[in-house]
Amino acid sequence: MSCDNPVGLFDSGVGGLSVLTECVRLMPNERYIYLADRAHMPYGGLSADDIKSAALGCAARLVAMNCKAIAVACNTATETAIADIRRLYPGFTVVGLEPAVKPCGAELCGGYAVALVTPATARAPGFKRLMGEYGDRITVSPQSELAAMIERGLGDIGALAPYVESMLDPYRDAEAVILGCSHYAFIKSLIKDFYGGRIKIYDGACGEAERLKALLGQKKLLSGRTSVGTVEFFST
Repeated sequence: MSCDNPVGLFDSGVGGLSVLTECVRLMPNERYIYLADRAHMPYGGLSADDIKSAALGCAARLVAMNCKAIAVACNTATETAIADIRRLYPGFTVVGLEPAVKPCGAELCGGYAVALVTPATARAPGFKRLMGEYGDRITVSPQSELAAMIERGLGDIGALAPYVESMLDPYRDAEAVILGCSHYAFIKSLIKDFYGGRIKIYDGACGEAERLKALLGQKKLLSGRTSVGTVEFFST
């Protein structure tokens, strides 16, 4: 594996672009391949077996494209399939996207947070174990339609404001919001508007990018180029 090989990222659609953005910010000289698995979008409504099948297919494509690392830029795929990806590619650098539950829980000041997640993430054993550490301090709110709505409405996110308002209305007194799906990064501004800017919003994109950079550095696989890198986009 060469440090000049690209970094591969995948998600079921545009959501993982939030992770890609953080990766480019931290590692601007890398080559990136972004794979949007739109043939199976959204992952959050699929069965665990179907999510694993789709995610393993994406990982195989990125490995075949000579990527030096894989960033699973999707909370649902991380919760459901990352262990299988790591078993199939032992020694390969594989990082995942996890809801920023721990950072949020550590900073709560006596109130509670609401975690917006997909149904598949909500029922994943790993997520349930993580949530078990926080009891009633974090309320889980599964959203079955939101990722697909964002994917379809990306050109006019403001049109989703009424839906976001009705979604968040039961949690008006929340202290923080956790974005447990990469797609939800696109409605950050709508969430801020709903809470009048007083609320803190947590997502895992920055943490995943930092972890990826650290692992590539440990393996001496960070790009040695001084020129700005490139991004190639692919879609199923």
